[in-house]
Amino acid sequence: MFRRERMTIIIGAALLLITGLLFGLYFVGGADTPEVRLADVGPVTVDSGPPAGEPAARVEITPDNVQNVIATLRRLETYSRTILQTRYWDGGTASGTTTAEIWVTPEALRIQWDHGENMILTAERYYLWFGRGRPITRPITDVFGESLDQILDEFQGVPSYETVLGLDQGDILAAGYIRRQVAGEYVYCIYVTVQGPGDSVDHFYIALDTGLLVEMRTYHGDTLIYRMETTALLPVPPEGAVFYLPDGTGVLA
Repeated sequence: MFRRERMTIIIGAALLLITGLLFGLYFVGGADTPEVRLADVGPVTVDSGPPAGEPAARVEITPDNVQNVIATLRRLETYSRTILQTRYWDGGTASGTTTAEIWVTPEALRIQWDHGENMILTAERYYLWFGRGRPITRPITDVFGESLDQILDEFQGVPSYETVLGLDQGDILAAGYIRRQVAGEYVYCIYVTVQGPGDSVDHFYIALDTGLLVEMRTYHGDTLIYRMETTALLPVPPEGAVFYLPDGTGVLA
């Protein structure tokens, strides 16, 4: 199984091999945040869509405490999801998209990109291959200073709540609750609006029920230039030959 106490990893060779497959990440320095303050009801921003059940009890969220609130969320340990990343030209037209299917368990992570790359990460090794080709495999060496959740997100190529926790508190412009459509259903999320480099502004949306960062948008002024969205999400163990190599070998056997 993944051992969260020591799975704080990834060897330099793995990072070099994955660099061409990963998408842009957004990381900046961290800052301390004050103690979380409880309240009966916090502000909720609701986008267009059908009514949804409001959480019975919530913490009031402000730019000052949002990182502490996010740190208390419990994230799914087992799930499958599909993410779509889109970059846009200045005129608003999509310049390119990438889709990735992701399967996560406490024992392994599998990613399959739409352009043919595949990767499996276990507690002992990682495997990388294209199509039905022979995998490249290497052992994993511990590199202290990162959490397992952050490593999983880094290999998925998407920002995560770890990204938000690492933000400079002074860059947080707004925070609160919002209802977003995720994989066809409306769910309550914590949103965080952050000042990026220059005129860019990042918008993060973290689902309350799963603890996953389910959407991110980046604007340059009023123009959308990047979007990551979750198009499918199943909070159940992956089925079938997900953690098998092209030759039929099971990596968890």
